[in-house]
Amino acid sequence: MIEKMKKYQFLIYHRDYHDFLDRLRELGVVHVVQKQNGVLLENENLAKIIEVEKRYAEVIKRLNRINEDEKVKETAQIDASEKGNDLLVQVETLFNEKDALLLEKQLIEKEIERILPLDDFDPTTLERFHKRNWFIHFHSTSLSKFDQQWLEDYNAVIFKTIGTQLYFATFTNESSTPPIEAEHIHIPEKSGKVLEEELTVVKKRIEEAEMEIKTIARNAIQTLRHQHTILSDEVTFEKVQLSADNAAGERLMILEGYVPVRDEEATNARLEKEAIYYSSENPTPQDNTPIKYKNNKFARAFEMISDLYDRPNYNAYDLTPFYAPFYIVFFGLCLGDAGYGLLIFIASFFLKKKASSDFMRSAGQLATYLGLGTMIFGFISGTFFGMTLSEETWTWIQPLKRFILDSNQLFYLALALGAVQITYALIIKGVTTWMRYGFLYSLDTFGWLIMIWGNAIPFALAGGDTITPDLQITLHIVFSSLGGAMMLLFNSPEKGLKGVPLSIGSGLYGVFNKVTGLLGDLLSYIRLFALGISGSVLGSVFNFLAISFAPDIIILRELVIIAILLFGHGINLFINGLGAFIHPLRLTFVEFYNNAGFDGGGKAYTPFKKQSMEIQ
Repeated sequence: MIEKMKKYQFLIYHRDYHDFLDRLRELGVVHVVQKQNGVLLENENLAKIIEVEKRYAEVIKRLNRINEDEKVKETAQIDASEKGNDLLVQVETLFNEKDALLLEKQLIEKEIERILPLDDFDPTTLERFHKRNWFIHFHSTSLSKFDQQWLEDYNAVIFKTIGTQLYFATFTNESSTPPIEAEHIHIPEKSGKVLEEELTVVKKRIEEAEMEIKTIARNAIQTLRHQHTILSDEVTFEKVQLSADNAAGERLMILEGYVPVRDEEATNARLEKEAIYYSSENPTPQDNTPIKYKNNKFARAFEMISDLYDRPNYNAYDLTPFYAPFYIVFFGLCLGDAGYGLLIFIASFFLKKKASSDFMRSAGQLATYLGLGTMIFGFISGTFFGMTLSEETWTWIQPLKRFILDSNQLFYLALALGAVQITYALIIKGVTTWMRYGFLYSLDTFGWLIMIWGNAIPFALAGGDTITPDLQITLHIVFSSLGGAMMLLFNSPEKGLKGVPLSIGSGLYGVFNKVTGLLGDLLSYIRLFALGISGSVLGSVFNFLAISFAPDIIILRELVIIAILLFGHGINLFINGLGAFIHPLRLTFVEFYNNAGFDGGGKAYTPFKKQSMEIQ
């Protein structure tokens, strides 16, 4: 469901505007309508604050990565003595120094690698030869390309051979490089020994910088996060401050916002106490009213899934509670293994216990529902960690085998679930259209329901000899005529009687699209069967491999079996778990949302309030 909102307009004298925003932020329930980013970024002060906020975000991101890699326990205390951006500058300086040192280290290592064939040649040796009018040049070439004539023409001296690569020096009275077909090695400015010493110093400085960064990551990251939150609050405050319109020669500021109806009374009392002029009214369909969900504990866990697609329009309906039960069933059928469901169910409790945010707690609650659904429908699919339950001889499972479905039954179950959800979606569309626009506008949708089920049910009854063929034909004619008339005559009721001919024409055109669309939607649910079967087969394959490849040696056999099972089922759980999450998403956002007439475009309700906590 969607929380009902009240639209507010505040009128403030320009000199009181800043103080008013402070009081509004303390209230913490008003979603302020902000101007577009292009307008906001024209403000130089705001642009500077956003730039600093980005610097904080980048530093915190790098420190988080260090703590995750090192698996360190962060100090929870916030250092109140740290003010301004001193700590930020300190950390940025350390990161810049480390990055520069890593680059210097890379360059030195490349230079050492380049002059490696020269061993510890001292470049000052060249000066002694130059004084005697001799010039040394170093070269490399393959053994097959070395010309023996170079020994006589250029006094070549071979000093190292590495594999098929030959390194040599030439001694000539010319300063220019000899015209030979070999790669010239530039004379290093420093000897290999000097470079090794420099590399040691650089490595030590890198270690020292890393130790300082790790210390800050462990002990001061909470302080950085706190300062970043303060800055984020400042950015939000500046954006809101720039979001008011001017009136009365720029002496009055007009600010627009939204407040949940449940907070209306407390908000009004606070505004009247502060002697702030305001007006409130119900939002109109033209307003871009923010969306705040209002669901029970069960549906609340699925709100994160809804937000992966889009939030509903304020004047529409939140479909989260309607698709949530289906999503559990679909996930369970796609994963198709009761053992995997048990693992997810157990893991969800640890996730909820260790959760540090509302999002993670909701994710844990969602995992609980999905794990439970997978256990139930994994059992119905007849698979437990790749074992086929219908073939097991355990005594306790014999009475339960009647609930296990074979592959044909699972196929028809997938189609049946698709038919049920599509029908459910059409009913929701018809009812919500009726409530939003009036009864006439819903007749088109109800006509399709009558057409589909008015023909499907008599067909099924006739197949079971429940009704006579004559009654079947009569029912087909009645329901087809009634449904067809509703679809053709009421698909554009806003046009009135004059629009009936056009309505019939557009209705006939829409019949083909709707029929093929519904058929395609129904066939999409076969993926529930296919994914479940593939996961079960892959699990049984890993069980077979574990038994087949295990050596016939005590203890070693058990270790090999456990290793293969853990590796195989781990991969299977990851791959099929990912598919079990994504494909029900597709069925929800395409098949269900489309047939239910989902109207998106809503934006999240974000109250203007201070995120940071004051510290002494």
